[in-house]
Amino acid sequence: MNENQRTDSREAEFDTIPEAVVEKRRGVSLVWLIPLVALLIGGWLVYKTLSEEGPRITVAFKDGSGLEPGKTKILYKAVEVGQVKAVVLSQDLSHVEVSAELHKEMEPHLRETTQFWVVQPQIGLRGITGLETLLSGVYIGMAPGTGKPQRQFIGLTQAPLVQVDTP
Repeated sequence: MNENQRTDSREAEFDTIPEAVVEKRRGVSLVWLIPLVALLIGGWLVYKTLSEEGPRITVAFKDGSGLEPGKTKILYKAVEVGQVKAVVLSQDLSHVEVSAELHKEMEPHLRETTQFWVVQPQIGLRGITGLETLLSGVYIGMAPGTGKPQRQFIGLTQAPLVQVDTP
């Protein structure tokens, strides 16, 4: 067989091969189901996180000794009701501003007369106070108040002599 005959036979083979037919599918591909499910789960997690988030407050203190973001707790009657998220200096450097997130159920108790103070070991005329902080660390005490709702407070230099719920 010469070379021309071989080329002709190959061309004849290619002419007999059927042409591929492309069919277009209607509807959505199953491949898109995975990202759609991931998007729905992500949306649900964002909603759940935001709906369970408590109120953010700012408390101004004279100094920030012992206050650590992510560690310092806010307690009411020895029960944790929030946590410090940030401690920054004010713009005029006269005080520190503590940003904290409280538990959602504390929102109705954030009023004009709500009080906050830093609890640390002290010796004074009232005796020795804050000894429990030697092991657990400094915390912020809270006394719920009355009046209009508020999110910015001025912290006390020491615990109030009379608590709100004391008869």
